[in-house]
Amino acid sequence: MAGDVKPALLATTIDCVDLEPMAEFWADLLGVEHQVHEPFAFLGPTEGRRATIWLQRVPEERVGKNRLHLDFVVRDLDAACDRVVELGGALGPERSWQAFHWRTCSDPEGNVFDLMKAQEPPPDP
Repeated sequence: MAGDVKPALLATTIDCVDLEPMAEFWADLLGVEHQVHEPFAFLGPTEGRRATIWLQRVPEERVGKNRLHLDFVVRDLDAACDRVVELGGALGPERSWQAFHWRTCSDPEGNVFDLMKAQEPPPDP
């Protein structure tokens, strides 16, 4: 096979109705700058991050369950969840599986994402 045909993730795009408020929510939550160029908003990558999040204005509201969602790792899960609510998002159920603990959240338009508590280094044997 000629050439490199493996895709590399460039960005994740979230459809939204109210572009500017959604760009502000995600930029504030992630601590990044944003630029709006109708009908898109771009959230700039920060040092150490390669992929970005883009927002795209669409005419219809989200219907049904997300088929894909984003997972973010945080050091302080409770504080991060408080920030989601402060910015206009909502909290869903908390879940645990093996050593993983996370909370499902949603942005102001109902797009679902998870915040996961960062794993602590294992104790010395």
